[in-house]
Amino acid sequence: MLHSRTRSSVVFIFVAFVIVALTACSSDKGSGASGDFVLNTYNSVSAEHLGSETVSFDALIAREDRPILLNFWAGNCPPCRAEMPALQAAWQEYGDKVLFVGVDIGPYVGLGTYQQGKDLVEEFGITYPTGNTGNRSVITDWQVASMPSTFFINRDGKVHDIVIGAVSNSRITSKLRELIAANAS
Repeated sequence: MLHSRTRSSVVFIFVAFVIVALTACSSDKGSGASGDFVLNTYNSVSAEHLGSETVSFDALIAREDRPILLNFWAGNCPPCRAEMPALQAAWQEYGDKVLFVGVDIGPYVGLGTYQQGKDLVEEFGITYPTGNTGNRSVITDWQVASMPSTFFINRDGKVHDIVIGAVSNSRITSKLRELIAANAS
């Protein structure tokens, strides 16, 4: 009898620990942006959209009057490569209503170099603002646990939704429409 009680206590403690850990690590959709970083753009098209070759993400949120799609990706990440055409198509359709920002974190996660990231942007003809950051802590600040990770951010800088993994054309369209509706005023 003591043995089954001990086992039950251990299981209870373990489950409680997991719940506490998951709660502490989970993203709060209602929270503000999770950390500032400087984006170093990969091409002149990105710089034109952002007004500079380098821009602070917090400053971008402060001056933008449209919501933001923030996509973390890597040059040698197959799912990242797979979703780039869908993101580009969505940018062409919704770029006047939502600012897209792509951040290459490949060198920090062992999935490519900055040059490979630049080459990928050129290969796919990406025209939405994209580049890299010298701030390695962006991964922990934004709790990027998988590649790619896409954050849908309200005009006030609060995270509206998150998609972990590659997004399809239909899913990105659905998420963008939700974001636009949530920010209509």
